[in-house]
Amino acid sequence: RFEIDQALSFVPPDGNFQLMRYRVNPSNLQMGLSPPILCTPTISYGSINNNNNNEPIKGSIVVNVSSRSATSLRFSDSKQRGPTVIEDVSITIPFPKIVKTANLKVNMGKVLYDEAGKVAKWIIGRLDDKKRPQLTGSMVLDGHQKPDENPPLYVTWKIPLASVSGLTVSGLSLSSESYKPYKGVRNITKSGRFQVRCN
Repeated sequence: RFEIDQALSFVPPDGNFQLMRYRVNPSNLQMGLSPPILCTPTISYGSINNNNNNEPIKGSIVVNVSSRSATSLRFSDSKQRGPTVIEDVSITIPFPKIVKTANLKVNMGKVLYDEAGKVAKWIIGRLDDKKRPQLTGSMVLDGHQKPDENPPLYVTWKIPLASVSGLTVSGLSLSSESYKPYKGVRNITKSGRFQVRCN
């Protein structure tokens, strides 16, 4: 029925359930697929030629996070004004196995570094336009060789009242009910598997 008149008719079970899954071709979006968050990591290592043979190579990392002013998100509330509210922002930073130790600092949120797994978890929370989150740190490599490549970062976030596809629910009607239930529709956009490559 959905393919004919764009309507769904169903008998809801008790509790939470998944009603429908769908996919959207990015080419069908007016602005393309533009994420609402900007994450720019920069990782650098010291020169091997200038390095003393008795000292390990050191490196540095800087990660800046901000929200984009232009995004392909569509909001269910037509009165949406002001900056986009991005919540539950967190960044997972895998380090190369050759990294021996890492000392990390953040100006917003908190960062936890797993020495054994070589993974840092930066929990930012809600993005604030007045203060841009930044992570800085230094690394010491185990040996005298630089890593061949840096693993990508994983960013998670969610935005209430927003939709990537633009799919909206125009109405919700209930039948065979003697009482007047609460009827409401709320959109939430989640990041899914969002990766950022390192420079």
